[in-house]
Amino acid sequence: MRPTHLVAIAIATYLLFLVTRFPAQFAYVFLQDRLPGLTLGELDGTVWQGTARSVVYNGIYAGSLDWNTRPLRMLLGELNSAIRLQGPIDSNADIGYSLTDILTIRNATVKARLADFGQFLPQLSIIAMEGDLSARIESLELQEENLLDIRGSVAIDNLFAGGLRLGDFTAEMSTDDDGTRKLVFASVGNDGLDVQGELLLNQQEQIVLDLLVRNPEHLGELAGLFRRFSSEEPDGNRFRWTGESSDLKKYL
Repeated sequence: MRPTHLVAIAIATYLLFLVTRFPAQFAYVFLQDRLPGLTLGELDGTVWQGTARSVVYNGIYAGSLDWNTRPLRMLLGELNSAIRLQGPIDSNADIGYSLTDILTIRNATVKARLADFGQFLPQLSIIAMEGDLSARIESLELQEENLLDIRGSVAIDNLFAGGLRLGDFTAEMSTDDDGTRKLVFASVGNDGLDVQGELLLNQQEQIVLDLLVRNPEHLGELAGLFRRFSSEEPDGNRFRWTGESSDLKKYL
């Protein structure tokens, strides 16, 4: 082997060593401008494996974050890390970012109280909501702000909205062959709101909500308002709404 080749290999090996040992706190200095609203504190470890003992999003404490990056996945054109968030929101996930600017989340679990979760989405906190949220995301793909694919399930136990107990709910998330993203949900048990429905996001980025409530009287003071904007059927009152996803993004 030529001496120049040996020198090149030595330099490449040294650079790889520097990258793998590059301190996370130094890397964060270069990246923080690309992470609006997110502040990481008490950093320890490297860019490949480390910990941020303090994670703050828009001024709200989110917990501590551990990450473990898999360098070999870069050979497949994807930067991939296993992360663990512990705090008001407890979550594990495999997160990848590809050369085609697609963010992928796989094998994710999320557990949180709705009151804590709602702090990070104040736009959706029109009505004070309480309950226990648990979610399992098999896969989720985002490109910029567009949801390309989603598969998983969600459960909300002991849901309260505006002081009114609504009950327990489950939902399944899926993506059809034609690209339609779907959320099918239903109540569990018979001591709360008896509801079933689905929320669709089609390829034209239209949102379609179809909701059937079998006991609208459980809504209390809101029952009359719901009946006014829904149609009465033999099984209950059905509410349908169609809109553009861009209308929803204004509030997120």
